[in-house]
Amino acid sequence: MKKQITLIAILLCFSSLLNAQWQKINSFPEYAYSQSIVFINDTMIVSHTGNVYDMTPGTYTSLNYGVTWSEKNTTLGIGAFPLIKDGSNLYAGTWGEGVYLSTDKGESWSQQINGLPYTFPVLDLVLSNTDLYVCGTGGVFYSTDSAKTWQDISFPGTSQARSIVNANGVLIASFNTETTSGNYKSTDNGANWTPINSSSGLADSYIRKFAFFNNIIFAAAGGMNGSENAYVSTNGGESWVKSVGLDDQEDYNSLYSFISYNEIVFIATKNGVYKSIDNGLNFTNTGCPGVSSLAIARDTLYAGGLGIWKRALSELAAGVNEKVTTSNLSLYPNPASDRLYLMLPDNTFTGCTKVNIYNAQGQLVSQQLLNGSNNEVNISGLAKGIYLLKTSLNSKEEVSKFIKN
Repeated sequence: MKKQITLIAILLCFSSLLNAQWQKINSFPEYAYSQSIVFINDTMIVSHTGNVYDMTPGTYTSLNYGVTWSEKNTTLGIGAFPLIKDGSNLYAGTWGEGVYLSTDKGESWSQQINGLPYTFPVLDLVLSNTDLYVCGTGGVFYSTDSAKTWQDISFPGTSQARSIVNANGVLIASFNTETTSGNYKSTDNGANWTPINSSSGLADSYIRKFAFFNNIIFAAAGGMNGSENAYVSTNGGESWVKSVGLDDQEDYNSLYSFISYNEIVFIATKNGVYKSIDNGLNFTNTGCPGVSSLAIARDTLYAGGLGIWKRALSELAAGVNEKVTTSNLSLYPNPASDRLYLMLPDNTFTGCTKVNIYNAQGQLVSQQLLNGSNNEVNISGLAKGIYLLKTSLNSKEEVSKFIKN
């Protein structure tokens, strides 16, 4: 009977997922390409590049979550990307005119280019606490005064900086020079940079976008020298694991931007919005192809491209609560590379205990026996990724998740 009830519950859940879908916001102007979406309180602000009939860039704002729109024609270079907010301040990176600031939700803008190159095409704009980093053709620059002044912190010889992230004081950036391209790391806010070699697991030298959520660094490869790969690092960029699932379609995929909601990570791509419930190790496609920007407001995820779509986060969060945790068994260190140690509240193991390890696809990849006080599990032979460890203690099955790096 219990198996039948479980099967029915799974079928109902599967049916609800099939019926769930992305909804297009039909009121958004037709043919307008939404480059970036941001919310300031209840005001939704979208930057666009115009449409096939009028390529004039500007912004649209909505006070009712996309039911109606008002257009704000601006002088934000050739379009604004990205838009980021810091309290009531709204910043816009532009293609050729540096950074702009608005303090009235996009009604008016002032150019903030003191210290930036005269013509500065922005490729990335990042807020870290109250500090700003901007990347583009000419390098990467840093501001501590709300974009009033900028300081060059580029890797020597940089011709272009594509993306940067501040991960608890560690800067990770992707640079081009006249002769090469690559990814670099700085622990002194850009005073010195060291290369991140491909042996670390970050095999792509061209990273379009870095992000940092839940103490994990994410990287999306892109461009002519890039791929459809994404990577995650749990140790400040020392080592990286390639994500799985972003090549689920025959078409070449392009990766654009990340966003996080609780324990879920989303990425906007050419082939759809992908989600991960295991910190970016595995992704599944939720649909909505052709988008490059993401935003979250209230209980909804918004995706922008040639139009704007939305979907309830409650639908997209399906499966998150199915992750198994345990209050009795602890694993350390986690992530681990060679050895994993099991700990019980009373710190004792008695008799002979069998340990089974399963990969993210549910396949049994290792079986080991723990005898007496031995609580060490050898994981050196496992590939990098996420695993479940199952064992029976005191006639009760215990399950815990770990990451092999």
